[in-house]
Amino acid sequence: MARNVLAVCWRQWRAERALDRRGVHFRSTVPAAVAAAYAAMSAAEFEAINGPQAWANWRTIPRAVRGRLPDRPCRVIDLGCGTGTSTQVLAYATPPGSLIVGYEQSAQLLAHTGRREYVHRGGHPANIRFVCQGVTEPFRGPDGGRLANGSVDLVSASGVVGHHLNTGTIRPLVGELRRVVIPGGLALLDYGPTLPAAALVSLLGAAGFLPLGHYRSWPLARSGQVAFRRPG
Repeated sequence: MARNVLAVCWRQWRAERALDRRGVHFRSTVPAAVAAAYAAMSAAEFEAINGPQAWANWRTIPRAVRGRLPDRPCRVIDLGCGTGTSTQVLAYATPPGSLIVGYEQSAQLLAHTGRREYVHRGGHPANIRFVCQGVTEPFRGPDGGRLANGSVDLVSASGVVGHHLNTGTIRPLVGELRRVVIPGGLALLDYGPTLPAAALVSLLGAAGFLPLGHYRSWPLARSGQVAFRRPG
């Protein structure tokens, strides 16, 4: 496994160097710069730089949601889904029949989500939809209409909140989480270099969400996810 992880990290480093030489810099908290950087990437380049995060998702998301979702089909949001790797994990980890809606602002990356197979861990095909929009915009459904208040069981973000948002730019997202997550529902959000775990817990706590636990792909990882529950 260590050899595979090293290969993933090496691929990420090479891809990021190649993007740098083209003037594509995605490590930013400026929304316009982030959007432009991802729009300039091919799907293969994105999957290379996202490789470590995709590897981590299989080690954090299933653990974070295990035993915390209702035993029924759920409505799930996947923020910053890219080419669908995180959506695959959510399809595997959530109850059969759940509707999972992936949100991605890059139409070019979103066009590649259809290459993947999305199945529950029991082998059942998952119900997947995608929406082209940013993670701090009001959440729209696949039909283009605004999502109803209190209509989502789980909102998950991996590799977008703690890497592209900060204590100022996350506030519209926090407002949407308060609006759409049902009482008793979950928010699973990533922390990282631009938004540390302590700041994330403080912001979500002020919005009424209770932290349930921190999840990292390995003990020394500097990024991870925090699971929150909306009381009710």
